[in-house]
Formats: sequence, structure tokens, C-alpha cells
Amino acid sequence: MTETVLPCGPEAAGQARRLVARACQDAHLPPDTCDSALLCTSELVTNAIVHGRSDVRLWVSTAPGLVRIEVGDDNSRHPHLQPADDGALDGRGLFIVDLLTTRWGVRDDSIGKIVWFELHVGSAPA
Repeated sequence: MTETVLPCGPEAAGQARRLVARACQDAHLPPDTCDSALLCTSELVTNAIVHGRSDVRLWVSTAPGLVRIEVGDDNSRHPHLQPADDGALDGRGLFIVDLLTTRWGVRDDSIGKIVWFELHVGSAPA
């Protein structure tokens, strides 16, 4: 798994999606799995930019039937899953990640934190 550092700016989410799309295609993952990975990656990278206010560290790992994405930022505060508010304009990112992924979590890093998720092909989200 190789680390890619993305700039703290609006272009980071697009760069991350391109990297994840390439990895999913190279691993021959189904289109629906790739679509979910792209959406969840975009959510985590956007959260890292908005709340971490730092460059974003991205790791992409694939194996047969599996994609794992990790997104790190310099803010040590862990995100928490909030109930979706139908009237809110934002705040649904982790709700989407929780809904679409097999599993996800957060761990402390030497600088800040890492939020990660996994998608297993053929598995319903946990």
C-alpha cells in the first residue's frame, strides 16, 4: 500500500477518485463496488479537507474481492456517525460511508488520524 499526499484544496477529492478508480479497474472489481468506493473516498477526503485543514494522506489497497481506502489528516479529533438530518445541507458523509461499506473505522496516527473503509465484493454492508 503506497501513500499519496494530496493538497488541501478542492482538487484533492477528484485526484483521490482518479487514483481509486484506477486501482479498482486494475483489480477488476465490479462497477457497483467501484462506484461505492469512489463516493466514500470523496466523502472522506472532503471531510479531511474541511475538518483536518491539512494535506490529505491517501492509501489504496486492493485484493481479490476487496478494496480498502485509508484517508489521513493532521486533526486528531475523531469523526462520529451522526443521524442524517433531512433538512441539513451537509453532515451525511459518514452516514453514506456507513451505509455503503462493509466496515469502516478511525485510528490515531502519529500525526492526526486515519479514517478507513473496506468494501468486500459479494458482501452486504455490515
